[in-house]
Amino acid sequence: MPITRIEARRRAEKNWAMWRLLLSDMSITYSELNQMDQDDLAEANAALDIYIEMMEADMEKSKRRS
Repeated sequence: MPITRIEARRRAEKNWAMWRLLLSDMSITYSELNQMDQDDLAEANAALDIYIEMMEADMEKSKRRS
């Protein structure tokens, strides 16, 4: 029997650090994520945060120039 929707959501929230990377545009695979330890996942998520901040800053600069 498959897990319930509630259980699936609970598990997705528990494993959000992994799912966030998989759903991002980082081109990382599920297999690659499974090989990472918690420190690797934390570092990759921090790098993604930095990247997002840089992209947002670039967009703000572009808006001001227009």
